Amino acid sequence: MADPEPAGENPVPEESQIAALLECRFGDGMVYLPRHLPKVLFNTAMERGFIDPEGYLTRKGRALLARYHFA
Repeated sequence: MADPEPAGENPVPEESQIAALLECRFGDGMVYLPRHLPKVLFNTAMERGFIDPEGYLTRKGRALLARYHFA
């Protein structure tokens, strides 16, 4: 049977992982990437519109956080 994940490729992050990343932000809303998290997580969050190009949490990002905080 073939390996479902080719070697060297990162898996696509789940929304719960992105929500955990969005928790890592400064008071002004700028999201930072802790050393223990992969950069692909930050890039995916930006591509999906949860973080704006300047690194700040977007309205869509706040909505994602609200879903995971109150779920």
